[in-house]
Amino acid sequence: MQDDIIRDLKSQFGFRKDTGEWLREGKCPKCGKHEAFCAAVEPKIVRCGRQGNCRWEDSVRNLLPELFEEWSTRHPVTHDDPTAAADAYLRDGRGLDLQHLRGSYTQETYRDAKTGNTSATVRFKVGDTYWERIIDKPGRFSGKAHFAYGGKPGGHCWIPPKITLEQLALAEDIWITEGIFNAAALYQGADILAVSGMSCMFWPEHFLSQLRGELQRLKRATRPRLVFAYDPGAAGVVWSRRFVKRAKKEGWTATAAQVRPDGEGTTKDWNDLLLEHLDWRGDKDRAPLGPETIQRYLWNGAVTVADSARAKAKMLHEGLKFSSFDFRFDDRLWWCKVNYEGDDGDQKRNLQLEEICNCAFRLLYRERDEIADDTNYFLQIDFPDDDTPVKARFSSSACANSGEFKKRLMAFAGTWMGSGEQLDRIIRNQTRALKVVEPIPFTGYSATHSAWLLGDMAVRKGRVVKLNSENYFDFGKQAVKLRSAERILDIEYDADKITYDWVEVLWTAFGPKGLIALAFFTMSFFAVQIREKQKSLGFLEITGLPGSGKSTLVEFLWKLAGRAGYEGFDPNKGTTAFLARSLMKVANLPVGLIEGGRDDDKAKGYKQFDYNELLVLYNGRSPRGTGQKSGGFETSEPPFLGSIYLMQNERIDAIPAVLERLMSMDIDKSRWSPATKTAAVQLENWPIESVSGTIVHVICNEAKYLKFYFDRFAHHDAEMGKRVEGLSNTRPIKCHSQLAAGVEALVHLFPTVRADWIAETLQLVDAMALDRQNSCGGDHPTVSDFWDKVQYLLEREKPEDHGEGKSVNQHRERDSYIAVNLVDFEARCRNAGIAPPNMDQLKKLLRNSKSRKWIATKNVNNPAGRVMSCWMFEQPKKAERII
Repeated sequence: MQDDIIRDLKSQFGFRKDTGEWLREGKCPKCGKHEAFCAAVEPKIVRCGRQGNCRWEDSVRNLLPELFEEWSTRHPVTHDDPTAAADAYLRDGRGLDLQHLRGSYTQETYRDAKTGNTSATVRFKVGDTYWERIIDKPGRFSGKAHFAYGGKPGGHCWIPPKITLEQLALAEDIWITEGIFNAAALYQGADILAVSGMSCMFWPEHFLSQLRGELQRLKRATRPRLVFAYDPGAAGVVWSRRFVKRAKKEGWTATAAQVRPDGEGTTKDWNDLLLEHLDWRGDKDRAPLGPETIQRYLWNGAVTVADSARAKAKMLHEGLKFSSFDFRFDDRLWWCKVNYEGDDGDQKRNLQLEEICNCAFRLLYRERDEIADDTNYFLQIDFPDDDTPVKARFSSSACANSGEFKKRLMAFAGTWMGSGEQLDRIIRNQTRALKVVEPIPFTGYSATHSAWLLGDMAVRKGRVVKLNSENYFDFGKQAVKLRSAERILDIEYDADKITYDWVEVLWTAFGPKGLIALAFFTMSFFAVQIREKQKSLGFLEITGLPGSGKSTLVEFLWKLAGRAGYEGFDPNKGTTAFLARSLMKVANLPVGLIEGGRDDDKAKGYKQFDYNELLVLYNGRSPRGTGQKSGGFETSEPPFLGSIYLMQNERIDAIPAVLERLMSMDIDKSRWSPATKTAAVQLENWPIESVSGTIVHVICNEAKYLKFYFDRFAHHDAEMGKRVEGLSNTRPIKCHSQLAAGVEALVHLFPTVRADWIAETLQLVDAMALDRQNSCGGDHPTVSDFWDKVQYLLEREKPEDHGEGKSVNQHRERDSYIAVNLVDFEARCRNAGIAPPNMDQLKKLLRNSKSRKWIATKNVNNPAGRVMSCWMFEQPKKAERII
């Protein structure tokens, strides 16, 4: 693995110097200086050299997790090496020396009974059962490790194979850890006799019984001291305290060990410290598992399990030499002030204790929004009596002001009783080296982090990342979270459970139009990348009569992205702010505007949505600008990062610049059959749980998809105008070339898509491009149909009809104006044996007639002297006149 590790570290940090022993002058992800360095041979940790200012460091395992997830593929088992993957995992992934572990483990295979997923495991026997760790993509399983089905360690401990029970009985200290790897790490790195209790909640009764028996055999009068060395965090601390008390009651001398006092401020366990220890180049005594450091861990543990507030305060004062300080005891915050009495030769210390908060809190991370110049802090609040902890956002002003802090804490039933000075000191101490997390204001793709934030999961560079215990995504060099608590997507993803059986059902139900919609949705998942290279992304317009299946199609496509029962929103039913926020709340996701073309809500006080406003979204420009809350003239214009689809019964009417950016398809019943109806019902009832992971599958194939997409776009952009007779408008060609490339790219995402389906769908895309060119510069099809029928009726008239008021055109100045009574027009159509247009739809669109400009709807005195209510238009110039 070392070649791969060095290659990826060089790519990530850009080291300028390679001395053979060290890689130096890499760019630090925290301070941005070229001070990052690591070992050039078997690196375990990458650090920033500015230890006095930056102090950033991280393990190679955290920085390059993808290299530590598929051990069986990288190290296949052979007849001569049946534990190849297990050996590599323990050696390279955990930093463990196999000579200390040989004979205590085997390599096995685990199969999940529910999902059928399989993985190699490292298995250790413990008591009458076994424990095993999944080593191949453990994120696919509900847990990374487990005991045998129905098995429990039953109070047994795992003991490193080179440690005998006699050695343990003769020892001064026996450290009891949670995990096997932690016990092995302490034994290897610090020469500590350590065993694993398998969990912080298991009291090792059988192990202690065996130990007592060995003590009797050896006739040793004193017992070893038990050191409960559990992992950092609330559980490890709580059970350390309980077990220390229990051990003392049963006659043992007992204490604890912790990496930090009270298990706070770190997530590093003993195995993590071993990796740092192996990479240590300083004073060996002060190494992460060196003698001096081990003593500090024991002091941290003693402070953690102190049996009274006064005892804890005394230890802290003696260890830290502070004259006043805060500390936590029994999930409350206390303040200790040390008073000295007597003269210099005979001073006595008097510890004055004060409870300053009836709960305990600690800062988890700092949330910093550079654009809004806003900072918040996230705190974990712990309560006595084992109440559930609370994680909450506190503004910077609340953390800086005792009164504001007290008000905010009261919202969670906490009471702050301390002073402003005490709060300032607590906050100051806890903000040192605090992790900075960037809040993202939208769901979807963040170009800055090259990651999709999809709610409770993220996808970065083809790898799925889960929220950590503090509710943010840790990408190593970067940490991000969704600013809003709203989760619009609910995704269940299992890479081994992605199915494509729905693709054929989609084709049966909707044919090539179903593939076009699918292609548009998959393109939408890469909208930012497409616009970055091509500067624009066309809009999809889906029309069709009620009951044609538009909603069924779109709702199913949203299921593929983890959103159930959703079509879009009506832009007429919201405020300007609502519309802007709806457009900006997603990135690399489609935004649907449904039924926005009607005007039946005007009387209800709603402003009719103007589709001409879509023009700026085509290139990803901001839909709305706002003023920044600051002392200057700063403004905010966040870009549009999604795609747009429109869905209504009829095509929209807008200026030509908007119309030529549309890709329009009409969902009709031309392919209807009993099979299509059955398929449509099947799509309606398809369980979202089985397809919601499709979006993750698509974006995990980002590199392959985009390379193919851009290649095919270049082909179609050059050839579409040549192969479609009469097609010349560059913008419809570009938009539909994007769509054609997206259609062809489907075969690289969904292997069940057939070549003949793609060919038929591409023919439809070509026809859509020509149709869009022909319609974007003239009237709406319904209006154009109206004028065609008016022309037909006029051509049937006799010359004398004009002067007797019997013409369709009721205006006296027929060379300048056209006046049509629509009721009369409808009757004439029926008498002539032609179907009149949809009159309701026509009335909504006639005002936007382009070939003949609408003037007014008014009473007209016709040539026969009768007054008729007519729609009046200007006659086109003679050169342009059709009527």
